Amino acid sequence: MNKYLYIVFVLILGCSLNPNSSFWTKTEKLKTDQEITKLFEDIKPNEKEFNPKLIVNLPKINTGNINYNYNNDGFTNEKIIGNNFSKFKFSKIDNFSGFEPEILVDNQNLFFFDNNGSIIKFSKNSKVEWKKNYYSKSDKRNNPILFLASKNNNLFVADTNANYYLLNKENGNLKWKKKHSSSFNSQIKIEDDKILVVDMENNLRCFSMKNGDILWTVPTQLTIVRSQKKQSIVIVSNLVIFSNSIGDLTAVDLNTGDLVWLTPTQALGLAKNITLRNSDVVSDGNLIFMSNNRNQFVAIDAKTGIIKWKQQINSELRPVVVSDYIVTISNEGLLLLLNKTDGNILRINNILKNIKKKRRKNYHPAGFIISDNKVYVSTNNGRILIINFSDNSIQKILKLDKEKLQRPVYFNNELYIAKDNSIIRIN
Repeated sequence: MNKYLYIVFVLILGCSLNPNSSFWTKTEKLKTDQEITKLFEDIKPNEKEFNPKLIVNLPKINTGNINYNYNNDGFTNEKIIGNNFSKFKFSKIDNFSGFEPEILVDNQNLFFFDNNGSIIKFSKNSKVEWKKNYYSKSDKRNNPILFLASKNNNLFVADTNANYYLLNKENGNLKWKKKHSSSFNSQIKIEDDKILVVDMENNLRCFSMKNGDILWTVPTQLTIVRSQKKQSIVIVSNLVIFSNSIGDLTAVDLNTGDLVWLTPTQALGLAKNITLRNSDVVSDGNLIFMSNNRNQFVAIDAKTGIIKWKQQINSELRPVVVSDYIVTISNEGLLLLLNKTDGNILRINNILKNIKKKRRKNYHPAGFIISDNKVYVSTNNGRILIINFSDNSIQKILKLDKEKLQRPVYFNNELYIAKDNSIIRIN
């Protein structure tokens, strides 16, 4: 009997770890949500729209703004081939959407994780190159959420179980692994062999790439209740600028951790800041941009921390800087185009106005990217809206799922979208 159990175990293990296994579901044709995309003549223009018919063509070249350290990776001129979709499936991860994990993309590969913390490397043709797991049984039972970053041949991982470790990106072999005093819920940046990540106690930690030792720490104000909203980091010149759960933006010296400036964006008490949800911090190299669900969008000088302008925009989505413009989408579904220098709003369009009113309340934007003058918006009810940016016309609404989709990422002329039990590939 034990012999048969052993054979079954080996077969299961082989299927889950063999890089040549068929991980992706069968490719299917994308279906357009015809009922919802139907236009209705009796729908009145939304009162919040502004210059809705203004034609705007985005620049064809935006390489000066696109930068991983600036978090400005939501724009590309490349076309997305969007006729088919398939899924890489895994068991459902609890609290997945609350922690907002991201698919990691570098020039050649794509990285993600599954429900028990196994890290998976995909090649450009979506083949699984390797799958590695370095967790104990107790860690696996906690369904850790992983945050990933890569630099050269290194892949760094921090998680919600307070683990952090470094892998060889080529083969997935473990270089070192350590335990922290607090869980992580943050973007990660790597610069000059320094790893930068914010823990759940609102402390910016700088770890050595070589051995994981803490080089310096920057504490900020601690909240009573820990937010699940992921904190954000950018690196501008020699400054590390990061957000915390109470809405402060802090800039410190990359080499020493010395404080350069601190700018509060909220004047509320700690109790009222429990529900605060900031967008990711984004930069163009001179200004820092961040919005929140308190109807506030701010632009801050990266060198001094002085607020340059404010706008009343209610959004927790990562904005995109394209040349002289900022593009963002509000939580209510308003697509906004701003002048990045002074914050003047050039155009506002309601991207949900042609959806039936009784269904519209089910649509909440979760993230977006811009590709080939089209805006791809993921929603909390499993849809992808494809919008022509020039005139804001909805070209298609793709029905991929019934639950929340994370922000799309672009890789090798394809879209990849993470959700709580799968990665969806559109190609």
